[in-house]
Amino acid sequence: MYPAAIPLRDDLTTAHAASWAQIGQPGDFWTGAERVDMVASAREALSCPLCATRKTALSPFAVAAEKQAGHDTQSRLPPVIIDMIHRIRTDSGRLTREWFDSVIASGITPQQYVEVVGVVNTSVIIDTLHQSLGLDVPDLPTAESGAPRGQDNPDAVDRGAWVPVMDAEEDLAATGLPNAPNIARAMGLVPGSVALFFQTFRPHYALSDIPLEISQAQAEFVASRVSAINECFY
Repeated sequence: MYPAAIPLRDDLTTAHAASWAQIGQPGDFWTGAERVDMVASAREALSCPLCATRKTALSPFAVAAEKQAGHDTQSRLPPVIIDMIHRIRTDSGRLTREWFDSVIASGITPQQYVEVVGVVNTSVIIDTLHQSLGLDVPDLPTAESGAPRGQDNPDAVDRGAWVPVMDAEEDLAATGLPNAPNIARAMGLVPGSVALFFQTFRPHYALSDIPLEISQAQAEFVASRVSAINECFY
C-alpha cells in the first residue's frame, strides 16, 4: 500500500493494509461491494459540482431544489446514502438533526448509518495520508462476497444523541479526557465500525506514550492545529 522507500512505521502500514482489506469484506449491515462503493463515493464527493455549490452557500440547505441536479457519481448505492456520504465528506460540520431524521425516515437504520460513517472516515484517514505523502490514493479494496453479519451492540443506550451510543462510564483518565473516547461511544452501536476506525487511527495518535519522535506536547499542538484548520468542532 505504501512504497518501501517512505519511512513509515510497520505498525501503521500493517494496520492500514488490514483496514483496507476489511472494508472490502461484508460488514455488519452492508455487503463488501457496498462498502467499497462507499469509498468510491467519498472520493467522488471531492469533485462533485453540487457539493461545491453547497459548500459555498451560507447553508447547505439553502441551495434551491432546482439547482440540485444530483451528485456527480457512478455509485449504485441508494441516492440517500450517496447524498449522506457526499455531505459527510465535504461539509460534515453543518449536518443537522433534522437532516439526520430525514435519512432515517427514508428507511436507513441507525446501524446502517453508523457503519457508513465508519467506512467513510476510515477511508479518509488512508486517502489523506497518501495525498500528504504525494502518492496517488490506493486502488479500491477488493470486494468479497457474503452477507452482512448483522451484529450490533444490544447494550447501546439512548443518551440524547442522534443514535444509541456505547454504555460506558463517563469517568476521566489522567489526561482529563473520558476513559471511553467519545468517538468510540458515538459509533458504539456497531462494534465492528469502532474496531475498523480505531485500527486505522491508533498508529497516528495516542493521548499518552505516543509512538513518535516528537513529544506528546508537540503531537497535541499538531493535532489541535490540524483540527482547527479542518474546522473540527469535536
